[in-house]
Amino acid sequence: MRRIAQGFTVVIVAGLLGLLIWDVAHQRGSKIASSLAKGDPYPAWEFTKPKLTGSGNLSLASYRGKVVVLNFWATWCMPCKAEAKTLQTAAEKWKSKDVVFLGVNEDSLNGDAHSFLKRYGITYPQVKDNGSLEGHYGVTGYPETFFINAKGVVVPPHIEEQANASALAQGIENAEKA
Repeated sequence: MRRIAQGFTVVIVAGLLGLLIWDVAHQRGSKIASSLAKGDPYPAWEFTKPKLTGSGNLSLASYRGKVVVLNFWATWCMPCKAEAKTLQTAAEKWKSKDVVFLGVNEDSLNGDAHSFLKRYGITYPQVKDNGSLEGHYGVTGYPETFFINAKGVVVPPHIEEQANASALAQGIENAEKA
């Protein structure tokens, strides 16, 4: 009986430790999301991640001087599928105006992600993530879209659902002004 109690205690302590580590790792993301909710800009979390298509890495810093539309998605996400063509159309529309769309795929299976991109005709840059970026940005679900101005600052609005053309245009225009 004593061993069962000790085992139960170890499980409880390990669970609490896991929650603490998760909270510390996601603390900056909470600041980004809460700042945007108040209408306040917040410095973008800089990253370098492997490209989903092709080889090598892609760095957010390489887009400094341009507005970046940062979209988090997953292949199993129905709203991600529904917004895919809207994002691609907007990416094509805005690319001549120093606006870059950047997708962050949160799936672990590259084949599924490649099939998704092909099926929906997605041509703008994509990176793969292991969940670390979603924590830093405070992503709470998919799809989720952030707007980063030319100075590397995340600005409101923050789209926490399927994006439409007018919401994307509003976010881009806000980022251009900021």
